[in-house]
Amino acid sequence: MFGRLKSLFKGPNGEDAKRIQLPPIVQAGQSHLDEWDIVGELGDGAFGKVEKAVHRADNRRIAAAKCITIEEGEELEDFLVEINILTACSHPNIVGLYACYYMDHKLSMLLEYCGGGAVDGIMIELEKPLTEPQIAYIARFTCEALAYLHEQNVIHRDLKAGNILLTSDAVVKLADFGVSAKLRDRAEKRGHFHRNAVL
Repeated sequence: MFGRLKSLFKGPNGEDAKRIQLPPIVQAGQSHLDEWDIVGELGDGAFGKVEKAVHRADNRRIAAAKCITIEEGEELEDFLVEINILTACSHPNIVGLYACYYMDHKLSMLLEYCGGGAVDGIMIELEKPLTEPQIAYIARFTCEALAYLHEQNVIHRDLKAGNILLTSDAVVKLADFGVSAKLRDRAEKRGHFHRNAVL
């Protein structure tokens, strides 16, 4: 079934993308470069570059632009799941999603910019492990984010230091929902945890 849907993404201007009922936040037929200026590079993600972007109409709005090239035949399901989860979940310790764009086989996600960086990068920069109070601080707010997600029947499934970010004000933000799952009900959640425990 999903294979038939993927063929609808072949339109050069993104109009065909509308037929598969992309989330409302995705602006089909538009590029993020229509509204945002790229001012720097933040790194390379698993699926493409992550760049620092500033909104052209409001330079106080800063975002991390995650840009993915959609190859023909490539599964898009994970990206749509991530967008749907971030759109539905609002929590102080979960990275925000500002906007999405799809055009010319390119999907762009404008995410909340976290100037403090990822926890693993912080440890590398410090060249030493975090202290116990620092670990306790990060763990506390990460657990609050996870508790909220579980209330929404969402499982992150990729919890690691590289996916825990800090803002410039040291607010903890859980990020990268590319392999997360939205469960239908609590019974499915219990079954999922049980299967993982057995494995």
